[in-house]
Amino acid sequence: MHADSAGAPAPDTALAEQCDVLFSPGSPLQAELPQWSVREGQRALALAVASAISDRAILLAEAGTGTGKTLAYLVPALLHGGRVIISTATRNLQDQLYTKDLPAARRALGAAVSTCVLKGRSNYVCLYRLQRAAEWVHGRHAHAQLRRIVQFAKADARGDLSALSGLEENSALNFLVTSTTDNCLGADCPDYKACFVMKARREAMASDVVIINHHLFFADLALRGEGVAELLPTADTLILDEAHQLAEIGVQFLGARCGTAQVVDLSRDVLAGGLQHAKGLADWQTLSGALERAARDLRLVAPQAPGRLSQPQMIDLPGWDVALHDLQAQLAHTAAVLSAHEEAAPEFERLMERCTALQQAFGNWQSPAVERDEGAAPQVRWADVGSAHLRLQSAPLSIAAAFANLLAQRSQAWIFTSATLSVGGNFRHARTALGLTPEHGGCAPVEQGVAPRCRELRVTSPFDYAAQARLLVPQDLPLPNQPGHSEAVGALAAQLAAGNAGGTFVLTTTLRAAKVIAQTLRQLLPGRAVLEQFDESKPALLARFAATAQAVLVGSQSFWEGVDLPGDRLTLVIIDKLPFAPPDDPLTAARLRQIEAEGRSGFTDYSMPQAALSLQQGAGRLIRTETDRGVLVVCDRRLTATGWGRQLLASLPPFSRVSRAEDAQAFLQQMR
Repeated sequence: MHADSAGAPAPDTALAEQCDVLFSPGSPLQAELPQWSVREGQRALALAVASAISDRAILLAEAGTGTGKTLAYLVPALLHGGRVIISTATRNLQDQLYTKDLPAARRALGAAVSTCVLKGRSNYVCLYRLQRAAEWVHGRHAHAQLRRIVQFAKADARGDLSALSGLEENSALNFLVTSTTDNCLGADCPDYKACFVMKARREAMASDVVIINHHLFFADLALRGEGVAELLPTADTLILDEAHQLAEIGVQFLGARCGTAQVVDLSRDVLAGGLQHAKGLADWQTLSGALERAARDLRLVAPQAPGRLSQPQMIDLPGWDVALHDLQAQLAHTAAVLSAHEEAAPEFERLMERCTALQQAFGNWQSPAVERDEGAAPQVRWADVGSAHLRLQSAPLSIAAAFANLLAQRSQAWIFTSATLSVGGNFRHARTALGLTPEHGGCAPVEQGVAPRCRELRVTSPFDYAAQARLLVPQDLPLPNQPGHSEAVGALAAQLAAGNAGGTFVLTTTLRAAKVIAQTLRQLLPGRAVLEQFDESKPALLARFAATAQAVLVGSQSFWEGVDLPGDRLTLVIIDKLPFAPPDDPLTAARLRQIEAEGRSGFTDYSMPQAALSLQQGAGRLIRTETDRGVLVVCDRRLTATGWGRQLLASLPPFSRVSRAEDAQAFLQQMR
């Protein structure tokens, strides 16, 4: 275990001394946190965070699994005081911070600080839309769930749907009973004073520590009105946990998007508003139905299978131009009808604005790219094809310029931390992605003779990976691009899982591979619980997996990270192939073209670092505590047979290597 830092000055003496005492033997933390023990890496991270907070600096900190990074950044932030904003990757991690980690740190320090969680508006019940939801709900089960939401909204002070047990994360009801920035009536809403979103924002403005997520952070930077923009200038310290996800999440938000789901939602609001405020003045049923049909017709032009297509691929689809023209015409017609009855209700003006904005957004996406301002980030356009809806997106290839500009405007302390931020031992990839490079002005010294504002720290994991885990790279499987690869992975997974007393994860790079492997496992392991992505929501699948002995879960991208299953619940992780982003993905292809146009290597400067970070995340599911043991299998012999593969291999934890499946089986047997 070691820690290395680049150019980090000594922290503010008082804060440093407090952190030194708290993370040393005899610490007061021990009394409040019985499981806590002295970890040199945690102490080094806490001191680096204290230094950055004191100097209002930028810190990139990689903390290997088991370091205890959450406590290492919470303690100096709470001790320093002032307003702290913590952003993390998911709502689940927000809730964990708020209900577990932050209260423990507050108790240990005796810190009398006010805290709150702020989420995007789609997490809170909208009282106005809740009253209308019954019009769109069909079936006994859905009506029963709606009644539960109504009772919940009456009894719960926050209206956060995550507190309502048994409600599916992706339930269609969620969309009906929450608002968006498009359909929110703002101060014109009759329920404005009781609005849960406004309550949450008022609480956030009055709190010392506010926990948000990256989606919310970027939604407001993109001026989407989620209530964070007014918070950012008031913060002394911003901590961005799971920072390896920032660049990709940011790209999704720092652009423009429109989709058929927005049109369907608009059509329902037109019908509800028309019947409520102007019944009999127009045929609202026909108007709404025509708009919804136009949206569905556009979706039906796209391929049936979900996926991502480039703008040229979409435009070349048979019937695309006609369907898009019809949708825009229907939006214009709807706006005209609403305009004729504008005086009926303030809501009609907002509905007209939504019609016009969507009509323009669809046209902008379709039209040839306009000339960009000098220095602006290159843009890419693509379509995300869902099972029922279609979303058209345009976005910058990188958030570097926008993010560097944000940091340059604000003299706060910025802490970026994750278990996977470096590639090949350096932070070059993360710095470039976030604009923390000299060309963006993100790493220049504050002034002559003063340490750079941007600092780095790497703290390795305290785990003994060589003793706790084994790595198998099978040499006899087909290559990933050869026929039968997924079937062979499924057969090997069945062989190893059969002798595994704990749980097994099979992580795939595509949904197609997940289906083939899951089917093979069910055939070869009759009677064994084989869970597959999309059988249920992710939380439900993970709950079933954790509660079922020797279960096997097959999942793709969303299961590679953010999953914490210590002990026997997960002792075997199998990765089907090296996780390179598909080169035909529109966003990836555009980035590779841009890098090559600059005279650099797309493979070296983008594909390899991205694959290394993904591989680290997948492997990181296996060993979560000092007592965990398990086997990692990477079913891609390029990892050991090529020079670039061996670079990826070096990015993995130092597991002991085994060369045969029998050796991996023997290690699993010893663990029984």
